[in-house]
Amino acid sequence: MNAREIDRELDASESQVVREVMIQIKALLNDPGRTGDAGIWKAILCEPPADQLPLRREIGRQMEPQLRPMAENGSFTAPVVRFLAEWFDWHSLQDVVALDDERNYPESEPEPDAAEEGIDSESPQMVNFWPAVIGWVIGLVILAILFGGMSGG
Repeated sequence: MNAREIDRELDASESQVVREVMIQIKALLNDPGRTGDAGIWKAILCEPPADQLPLRREIGRQMEPQLRPMAENGSFTAPVVRFLAEWFDWHSLQDVVALDDERNYPESEPEPDAAEEGIDSESPQMVNFWPAVIGWVIGLVILAILFGGMSGG
C-alpha cells in the first residue's frame, strides 16, 4: 500500500469494522481476567478486515487515549503490552516492556543452588501401589463370595 491509501478516509464499511472492534475492546476491558491474555487481544485485533493498516491506525488512534495509559501503568501483562506496542507502533510502550522485563528478570541475581532449594528440589517420591492392588483383589474376592452365596451356588 502506498501512503495515499493508508492515510485516506475510511469508507462506511471500514468505519463499521472500526466501531465493532472498539466495542469488542471495551467489552474486553470490562473483564479483568481476560484482559491479561495476549491471545484474546490478537484474536480481536488481527481478525480480517481489522488487520488492514488503515483500520489498524484508526483503531489505534481512537483507543490510544484509553489503552496507552493502562499499558504504561501496569494494568496489562507484559505480553499484552508487547503486542499492543508492536501492533499499533507505540514505541514508548516498548520501553515500558523492556523496563518491566528488567524488573522481573534481573541478571544480577545468582541461580539458587540445589542445596539452597531444599525440599522443593527433591524429586517426587514413588508411591507404592501394591497395597492398593491387594486391597482391590481382596475386595473383589469378598464381593464374589457374597454375591455367589446369594444365588444359591
